[in-house]
Amino acid sequence: MKWSFVPKGDNCTPGHKYLVCNADEMEPGAFKDRLLMECDPHQLIEGMILSAYTIDADISYIFIRGEYVVAIQRLRDALAECYAKGYLGDNILGSGFSLNMYVHPSAGRYICGEETALINALEGKRANPRAKPPFPQVSGLWGRPTIVNNVETLCNISHIIDHGADWFKSLGLGEDSGTKMFGVSGRVKNPGCWELPMGTPIREILEDHAGGMQAGLQLKGFLPGGGSTDFSNPRPLGFSDGL
Repeated sequence: MKWSFVPKGDNCTPGHKYLVCNADEMEPGAFKDRLLMECDPHQLIEGMILSAYTIDADISYIFIRGEYVVAIQRLRDALAECYAKGYLGDNILGSGFSLNMYVHPSAGRYICGEETALINALEGKRANPRAKPPFPQVSGLWGRPTIVNNVETLCNISHIIDHGADWFKSLGLGEDSGTKMFGVSGRVKNPGCWELPMGTPIREILEDHAGGMQAGLQLKGFLPGGGSTDFSNPRPLGFSDGL
């Protein structure tokens, strides 16, 4: 839906269009994007190339938190490989489509998770959110049409292209489609990150995948979505007293 608002054809004035990957991941305890970038940087880059082609973007940025030193280096190495193979740059593989991609380490601010604050930071300004409208899809980075998506979303694109939308929809357990990367940190026996169907119960994630609480500890509360959400009480979810 966000992509559909980008002006195309006669509705767009000449100039650049931008695709920006939000890889700042400043939520406390979050690390799924770091794993995706460190373990398979080409998956993200391929998804961004396909996304940029779809919206006619010719410049793209990976806006990444500066502490992700390993991910930054692996992304830069992967980009160099793509340029060497002709997958990025001018007239990619003789298609007439051109795209340049850059890794932009950020100074790090939680508010950069909001797309217009990220755009201001990318322009070298204070990372304050902008008033809407205009929306970034029409007037974003340097006043040009801009799409901002997160790492996980962009990593899904090549798989949806390969297998189709119906396949992706079938992966969810309810109305929501696809899979989701669920990370658990804290006093559990098996902290980690798992790709599971959308709609997977929190109880299953904590008990079956994270192994439950460490010996002698009882779950009193947890943050289901980072610092922007409230703590959840475990009892309404049906957790046992031992968890």
